[in-house]
Amino acid sequence: VTVLEKSTKNQELIEQWERIQTKTFTNWVNSHLIKRGKKIESVLTDLSDGVMLLHLLEAISGAVLEKSTKNQELIEQWERIQTKTFTNWVNSHLIKRGKKIESVLTDLSDGVMLLHLLEAISGDSVGKINEKPKMKIHNIENLNKALKFIAEHGVKLASIGSEAICDKDVKLTLGLIWTLILRFAIVGLSEEGLSAKEGLLLWCRRKTEPYDNVDVKDFTMSFQDGLAFCALIHRHRPDLIDYDSLSADDKLGNLNLAFDVAKEHLDVARLLDAEDIVNMPRPDERSIMTYVAQLYQVFSSLDKVEVAGRRIGKLADFAKMIFDLQHDYEERTKALKSKVTSKSQELEGAGLGDDYVTSKNLINEFRQYRKTEKREWVGEQEELQSLFNIIQAKLKTHKRPVYVPPQGLSVDDVEDDMNNLNAAESKRRTSLNAQLRAILDQLRADFAEKANAFADKLAGLKKAVSANADAELSERLSSAQSNQAQLAELGNDLPAIQAAEKACDDANIEENEKTDHTYDDLWFAHNLLTKTYNRNVDLLNNQIQASQTEDISPEQVEEFKETFKHFDQDQDEQLSKLEFKSCLSGLGVVELDFEGGDKRFESIFNKVAAGSDTVDFQKFLKYMISITKDEESPEQIEDSFNVLAGGKDHVTENDMKVGQLSAEQIAHLKSVLPEKDGISGGYDYKAYVQNLFNN
Repeated sequence: VTVLEKSTKNQELIEQWERIQTKTFTNWVNSHLIKRGKKIESVLTDLSDGVMLLHLLEAISGAVLEKSTKNQELIEQWERIQTKTFTNWVNSHLIKRGKKIESVLTDLSDGVMLLHLLEAISGDSVGKINEKPKMKIHNIENLNKALKFIAEHGVKLASIGSEAICDKDVKLTLGLIWTLILRFAIVGLSEEGLSAKEGLLLWCRRKTEPYDNVDVKDFTMSFQDGLAFCALIHRHRPDLIDYDSLSADDKLGNLNLAFDVAKEHLDVARLLDAEDIVNMPRPDERSIMTYVAQLYQVFSSLDKVEVAGRRIGKLADFAKMIFDLQHDYEERTKALKSKVTSKSQELEGAGLGDDYVTSKNLINEFRQYRKTEKREWVGEQEELQSLFNIIQAKLKTHKRPVYVPPQGLSVDDVEDDMNNLNAAESKRRTSLNAQLRAILDQLRADFAEKANAFADKLAGLKKAVSANADAELSERLSSAQSNQAQLAELGNDLPAIQAAEKACDDANIEENEKTDHTYDDLWFAHNLLTKTYNRNVDLLNNQIQASQTEDISPEQVEEFKETFKHFDQDQDEQLSKLEFKSCLSGLGVVELDFEGGDKRFESIFNKVAAGSDTVDFQKFLKYMISITKDEESPEQIEDSFNVLAGGKDHVTENDMKVGQLSAEQIAHLKSVLPEKDGISGGYDYKAYVQNLFNN
């Protein structure tokens, strides 16, 4: 009872909601209808005839439904005409296979007729067809097979699926047929690089150009009066139409004349009805293109048809046909047996290769042979078997004796040869794989032997770096240089190691249980140890040179050595004139001047080089000691004045202030420095230095 009471209350509540909604919606509708002088009592009763609903739609959208209705009617007319034209086009091909449909919109939904159509227009087999599908899933299977076949022939079906065709979708079904027409009837009609449509239009314009009252600009209005169709037929078969007697005013007569003549004398299916072209404001473009394409194919293929007819007329009688088939079988069987037996002998005696590349190439060649020649031979064997069966079937049909091939050319003989070839292939494959494994093992061993030996020698030289630490400097230097030479000699083994590793990489060898070393690791370790030995040798040389030179530490020698190396761009352990000048400029001794006008640098270079074109490290070291040693030589004093004067041949009071000299130092120098002739406020420091050290 409680449940029933609750259900009753819910029902009463629903009825209240419906009553309120009805009242609200009626008021909303009237708020728009009142603008058009209309009114309803209830949306539940006064919209049933559609009149007030149409007034409401016009009121709320602002659109003129009449225009929309006319456009919709025009679209429906186009669809009706396309449906009729496309159905006729489909039947023009299906009739060759003894089949026919009533409409493309209804009779293609199970996929059966569509598959027959595809076979007819493509000339290819679509495979087994389910001729009597009983369920929708069977229809879908047929349609999927059809769509796949279409796609395999290079046709893109955007948004067209098997479900839509099965459900008889008008637009997508017509779109599918139009796509097939484009692919199989129009696509090959291109002219001078134009698209198929443009090419077909160009062909029409050229053929109808001499005719009065014909101006083909499109596939719609240009064909509406029928003269363009008549002109195309008259241009190729003037005996069929009296063009001069035609009038542009007789549209139906012209169209029917063209369609009747084309059907009767040219075997062109009547795809179009004259009334559908004349009565349309704008004839359907696709329908006219489809029909014009048929005319093009007929007129352009007349010569081909005649040639084909002559060839067919030359066919021999049944006896000659059998002779040709038997001859074909015997010759092809001989050729196949020759190839197969020759290949068997070749495989028995073929080499295996001594290196990876050769061995791998032989394996690839063998695999390629199996994919190409061998498959061709297997296919040829199957075709010969089929040909043999065809011969026997034709002989039996005509009650002739069975065909017995010459000795050695029977189907069983070919099978025996193929079995022998298979055995030779199996043996060859086993031998090639075994040889490749042996080569890969040898590549691993070759690399491991070289890498392990190199690593052992490198470890010994690395250990020797810290040996004899208590020996004399000269003894340690001699030992380090000897080991340095051995290390350099050991580096000559790296290319061979790299080549051995590359051979492994080329062979796709990723693991080598015979060694843990890689070329990169060995090269890095060798390079690192080389740098260590170079530093040690330089350090020992610097220590020895520092011990032989007063007032200079090994660290200063090392610093001068690094400077020398930095500016020695060609690494020949000599500083050229330009390198030496760049060095002095970098140290602030002279200004960098690539024009060669620095007389002071010329003087320094000539003094340091001592008549040579270059400066070695010993000369460089001697010079650097001379300019850095804390002493008052004439050269050092003059260099200091030159730097203070910014490279000028005179110094000013401002230059001395910039050099941070005190006021007392500046006053003293001004009292002792001679004035520079011709330079106001300038002092001749060169004359001062010369007089200072000559007295």
